Amino acid sequence: MLLKTWLAPLRNNCGAVGSIPLMFFTLVAAIFLYLGIDLYGYIVQQQKLTVATNELLEIIKAENGYDSANREQFNRLIQKSGIDPARVTLTATPKLVERGNTVEIEASMEYECIGLKPLGKTVKLPIRVKQDGLARTFFR
Repeated sequence: MLLKTWLAPLRNNCGAVGSIPLMFFTLVAAIFLYLGIDLYGYIVQQQKLTVATNELLEIIKAENGYDSANREQFNRLIQKSGIDPARVTLTATPKLVERGNTVEIEASMEYECIGLKPLGKTVKLPIRVKQDGLARTFFR
């Protein structure tokens, strides 16, 4: 008896709105909701990577360049913010840059969108952050 009540909208031929369009709308709304969540996740990951890169840039400007000890500091910082250090590629100006010269750092990673997984699609978006500044220490 209960099953007949649930299947009644599927058998309705009187022109009333059935449950199939409602289910289709729910599917489309869920996909857009997932895409919105993916967009938010992309923006948050980019902000976290920007903050970590900016912090590392301040260290590099003070030390006049980049070395492996700075990479360890960067790895600890992004681990605390929830990013896997193995997924991040980092390039920077090596050490011993004269005061007033430019030091640059570029970090990149891929963000995997899962909003289209119900449709069998996986999208990977690149996140690239580039910062530059001037070295601060004077060498003689």
